[in-house]
Amino acid sequence: MANIVWPHYKEDLARHSAIWADLYALTMGQAFHTNGKHDVNTTFHAYIRKNPFEGSFLITGGQNIIFEWLENNWKFDEVDLQIMANATIPDPATGEPKKMFTPEFIEMVKNSKLELTVDAMPEGEIAFPDEPIYRIHGPLWQCLMVEAAILNTMNSQSLFATLASRLVEVADGAPILAFGMRRAQCIGGLESARGAYIGGATATSNTLAHKYYGMPWAGTFAHAFVMTYEDELDAFREYAGAMPYNGIFLVDTYDTIQGVKNAVTACKEKGVKLKGIRLDSGDLAYLSIEARKILDEAGFTDAKVAASNDLDEQTIQSLKIQGAQIDVWGVGTNLETAKAQPALGGVYKLAAVFGADLTQAEIEATRALIRQGANPTDPKFVRNVMKLSEQEVKVTIPGELDVLRYLKMKDGKALRFDGDTIISNLMRDPIAKGALAFDVESVPKNNESLSKVFNTGTPVYRPLQRFFTEGARVGLRETIHDARERAATQIKLLHPSHRRLLNPHEYKVGIERSLFDTRREMIKSIRQGVKRQKLKR
Repeated sequence: MANIVWPHYKEDLARHSAIWADLYALTMGQAFHTNGKHDVNTTFHAYIRKNPFEGSFLITGGQNIIFEWLENNWKFDEVDLQIMANATIPDPATGEPKKMFTPEFIEMVKNSKLELTVDAMPEGEIAFPDEPIYRIHGPLWQCLMVEAAILNTMNSQSLFATLASRLVEVADGAPILAFGMRRAQCIGGLESARGAYIGGATATSNTLAHKYYGMPWAGTFAHAFVMTYEDELDAFREYAGAMPYNGIFLVDTYDTIQGVKNAVTACKEKGVKLKGIRLDSGDLAYLSIEARKILDEAGFTDAKVAASNDLDEQTIQSLKIQGAQIDVWGVGTNLETAKAQPALGGVYKLAAVFGADLTQAEIEATRALIRQGANPTDPKFVRNVMKLSEQEVKVTIPGELDVLRYLKMKDGKALRFDGDTIISNLMRDPIAKGALAFDVESVPKNNESLSKVFNTGTPVYRPLQRFFTEGARVGLRETIHDARERAATQIKLLHPSHRRLLNPHEYKVGIERSLFDTRREMIKSIRQGVKRQKLKR
């Protein structure tokens, strides 16, 4: 964990109590408690239906916030309990206020401890549509209570991380500075700065993000500094004298070209090395080329040209095509509001309901036998469920799921990702010593004709890892610096055709053949059942 001074590193966004939830989690919890079903063990998945920004991948973010929340803050405090005790709802017949929650339910909640088992992709891992980013297992009411927090965090952090990675890609290695806290919708700007850093942004102007996360910070002065003086050159002289090691000058307050010349003059007079200039308006391609000439002729060949002013992926790409001499890109509003796509749309869906009388120990013991090749003897062990819809993208994959990710190898090193397969988590273990133990047929959800067989011995790994077992933290504790490093590594394992901004090549994700067939039969069976119900009416 680089550049961290403890105890200052702080996941401040994890500070909420267990009531960080949608109201329907509590109302469903009350209903299940009344009917004795609240402790039935279930499995839910959090995933995306579609890649953001018309791209071909997602960089996942926010997991470490959720893990800290679950470990340290997931409990109902006295205020939460009082809110629940005071909550009323009008009787639709009389209008008389009625208690929303029973004393018994509130008492159960008060004495509860986290019992969830959490498998998740670690922060900074790459994900694709339909793949579980989180697999949450445990008492039904607790699975429901964590839904909103998981999606709230996953959707925002993954969105900012993915967008930043796209900016890094188009900048071709040049630094991306997150400059948009003043425009961010979130108070404090921590969400956008944090996610952007995971995705590859070099630094932020947000000092709060620097304080909490140890993120590198960057910034010099605003137009107000220059306008305070009657003469721009005087302003530059005084800044150079006061900040001799942070000499990056904003040059477009009055006249950009003259501003560059004034920055050169001020630094020469003060004997200060000019680190660079920032362009914040006008024709950035033309002005950067002219600024580069002035800086080089003055002997400041190492000085950087930074640019800002509503930059986005397309603008950066266009400026590079125009030959702009820009070394550093300051991206504000379009990054820290995710203006191109403000919402990700990740979802959280029920996948499996286990036998009501089964304990966690019994479930885990049966899982272990299944992974060894046995078939469950109890027909009531698990009921796989799925959601249907008239929109194909909303039709879920039934059962408790896992993901296999294949690798192209050369000389013992991974060259790139070579496709994924979504599998049942309740099947014989397909991995032995980092490779497939048997052939796996991977069938695209919407095109069976493009199925592919991955042969025994193919290098493979599971993106999902265990982080909590029955409420106890077992996974490694990481920071956004670890997540950023992971994201950078994983992005390189994507073929360049998957990383391009426009019309990227689709990354192949399939469903394991037996699971694909089960899903198809379940769809058919459910639709026939609905049809029979209609005929009875």
